[in-house]
This record gives sequence, C-alpha cells and structure tokens, in this order.
Amino acid sequence: MARVYFLYRSTKEKAALKVRLQLKSNREQFESNTQIHISKGAWKKKKGLTGDEKNEIASVNKKLAPLEDYILERFEQENPNPNQKAWLKDIVNDFYNNSKKTELPIYLVDFIEYYIESKKTNNEIKESQIKRITTTKNKIIRIQNEYNTILRVKDIDEDFKTNYIKFSNKYSYAVNTQNKELERIKTICRYANKKGIEISDSLNDLKIKTEKSPKTYLTLEEIEKIKNVELKHSYLENARNWLLISIYTGQRISDFMRFKKEMIITDENKKTFIKFDQIKTGKSMYVPVSKELKTLLKSLKNNFPKPISDQKYNDYIKEVCKEAKINTMCEGKKRISIAEEGKKPTKYDFRDISGNFPKWELVSSHIGRRTFATNNYGKIPTPYLIYITGHGTEKEFLNYIVLPDYEKAKQAFDHFN
Repeated sequence: MARVYFLYRSTKEKAALKVRLQLKSNREQFESNTQIHISKGAWKKKKGLTGDEKNEIASVNKKLAPLEDYILERFEQENPNPNQKAWLKDIVNDFYNNSKKTELPIYLVDFIEYYIESKKTNNEIKESQIKRITTTKNKIIRIQNEYNTILRVKDIDEDFKTNYIKFSNKYSYAVNTQNKELERIKTICRYANKKGIEISDSLNDLKIKTEKSPKTYLTLEEIEKIKNVELKHSYLENARNWLLISIYTGQRISDFMRFKKEMIITDENKKTFIKFDQIKTGKSMYVPVSKELKTLLKSLKNNFPKPISDQKYNDYIKEVCKEAKINTMCEGKKRISIAEEGKKPTKYDFRDISGNFPKWELVSSHIGRRTFATNNYGKIPTPYLIYITGHGTEKEFLNYIVLPDYEKAKQAFDHFN
C-alpha cells in the first residue's frame, strides 16, 4: 500500500508544493516537484485561517485531489522498483503535459454551475429553480469551508450526509429544508452520473426523515374581518385587495400579482374568466371570476390593485391581519433572525422557527392559496379545484387542505347523506 503526501519545503513566502509517494515499508519513497503554488501561511496554519487563506486552501485542494488519484492509479498499474528514483517525476510530468482535462467538472460546486448552465441552454429550468439550486450551492461552499474540504460528486455518501446534518443542525436549518436540499443534491448527482461521472454507491439510499409542517388558512369569519376592517393607509388597502384576490382565485403570488384588466374575458354565455399562463407550470388558465371577486373588482372600477413586490406584500398583509385582529394562537413557523444580539443579520441568519404565534404573524403569500383550497374543499368538486390551483396531482392539492380529519369526515358524511 502507498500513500501520497504534499509538503511545503521552501523558505519563500509562496512556493510550489512537493509530492511524496510513501510505500508501506516507510523506507521506500519517491519525491517530485508539483506545479501547485500556495502561500506558507495558508499551508502551515492549523487554526485561525483568514477568509482569503481559506479560499486559497480550497483552490489548492481542488488541484491536489486529481494529482493524487493519478499518482496512485499509475502506481497500481506499474508497481515501480524503489530504485527508480525518477519514476514519480516522470508521472507528474505526464500528468501536467499529457493528461487531458476532463470535459465535465468532477467537483460538486463546479458541476452544479455546469448543471445550471446546461439546463438553461436547453430551456429546461426556471428562474425559481435556479435560485433554489444556487442557495444549495452556496450552502455546500459554506460546508466545505466549515470542514476544510472540497467535495467531489462521488463524495456525496453517508459521510457527507452526517456532516451535512451536523452543519444544518448547528445553524438551525429545519429538517424539511435539509430533506429538500439533499434531494436536490442527489438529483444533480444522478444527472452527473448519466454524463459519465462517478457517484457513490450509497447515493440513492441517502434520506432524511421529514416532519409534518403546520399550515395556516383563514376562516370565512376571518375573511369578513379582513374585508371590513378600517385601514389607515392606502398601501394597506392595496395589499388587502391583493390578499382577497388570492383567496378568491387560489393562485400563486407569481401569477395573481401579474393580473391585469386585459386578462378578463367573457364568453358567449356571459361567463367571466381570468385568462393567463401560470409561471410555474406553464399551463394556460381560465380562472372563473366568482361573485366575490366581481364585487371587489367593481369597487376598483374593474381594475386590479397596484402591483407590489413579494416582500412588501408579505409584510403588508401581516399588518392588515393584525389590524383585523386575526389573533387566534396557532402552531406554525415564523421567520426570525438567529444572529447574535447586536450583530447585523446576514442573508444566512434567517430561519423558520416552530412555535405558537398569533395567526397574523404567520400570514404569508401562500395563505390565500391554502384558504381557497380549504374553504372550497367539499363544496366544489375536487377535480375543478385542482384545475384552478394548477396542481399536478391530487396528492399535491390535498397537501393544501388544512381542515382537520374530523372536519373532512363530516363533509364526507354530508355527501353520503
């Protein structure tokens, strides 16, 4: 058995590393220079690395791994005599002079970037997916810095899963978030495997158990409170109108915030619809204009409210529901900063924390969609509701139903009788 070591043997502040192949006897070894340069400070330090030094180490580690693999592979093939002192120098020269670069990146972060570009070229990925994948990529970079390693595609195995969970728990990431990200990483690795890149034999066995997430919706009584509450600011009235539109149509914010007067059509039977293409699914939709929505639009002179950003919408509808005294204590998840007190939070410092909160604090853009599905479930045939919400399957749709099982059973009883 042989092992490869990389050594810093120079008195200079920055120099090329040497590589040593140590045989089992520890008396027999080969040495050679490499073309991998690094600063003495980054190489020698064990703790207290600066950000630049961590980046330098990460960059160097990317170059060490393929050279090490190449040396060990050639050693196994050739089994050189210990007296062939120039053998390792020849192998290193072969690596630099004759080896061709792999067409596809074997390192996970690099391959994720390739994956995104490849999918974009083939028009097989949406902006929302790119954002989620990029978030996962940035988390992997942080994990690499945390454990001072560079991950290859084939390194996504049980050891990675262990470190991934430890890192995620340390920084308070929810279990369901961990599960979604791991599945995302596995999908990218399977794509790499189809391209000929080696993956771990245990990849498909990697799983993280999910936990049931509490969901929130607005009751009919709460909707009436929201409709009737007096609001002091026009921006809150604008947000209230959008909230009601989302409740009446069951659409995602990426769709209903684009609604315009021109999208309303009336057919030959004087039935009115909102016609548009869903952003997420690409489906062409004809959403019926209900009596409630017709009344609301009439109060707005048949125009839709002024569009606002997703963030402002989420903030404003919380204010609206607070003013409407939507105060029922509910189990749910609230997004808070986990940054140290007195320290300005970064984008990595916000988490969804479980607990019991007044319902208005749990209101977000998805609540209109859940409210539509829940309040109409059992009143309108499920296939019609699934069409309007644009869900791919009944299972996905039922995930939006917040009614307790007993309430569902009572509705079933009424249908049977």
